[in-house]
Amino acid sequence: MSTNKGNKQKEVRKHGQLMSVFTREYKHEGLILLILAVIAIVLGVLIITGTFTIPSDVFLLGDYPLVFAWILVGLGVISFVLAVWPFYKPSIEEVKRITWISRGSLLKDSLTVFLFVLILGVYFTLTDSAFSQLVKWLTDIGAR
Repeated sequence: MSTNKGNKQKEVRKHGQLMSVFTREYKHEGLILLILAVIAIVLGVLIITGTFTIPSDVFLLGDYPLVFAWILVGLGVISFVLAVWPFYKPSIEEVKRITWISRGSLLKDSLTVFLFVLILGVYFTLTDSAFSQLVKWLTDIGAR
């Protein structure tokens, strides 16, 4: 009886250790995954475009290089998304909490900004024109 109980405890301990290895987050795992994803995508694209060729004597890959390349690109894209996703996940949560402006308020504020820009444009045009005339008048006086 005691050996059965001891074996079960060892199994639980091994299972717990194994799960702790799989669920533990390492400091640079996202960066490593990102680098490997980019390498896989680039290598796959190089094989697809014919820039890099796999020798035909390589087992299985030499017979189907395009299949291997597309699988490589697909896995690279999936890995890239998995590596980048943790950076965008908090942003998506923040976007969900935004209170968006109403249509009427948007139109009113847009019209206010447009009118303000129009008024400032007219003001600066008139001011520029007045100063241009003043400089021209002073230049004519200085030329006499």
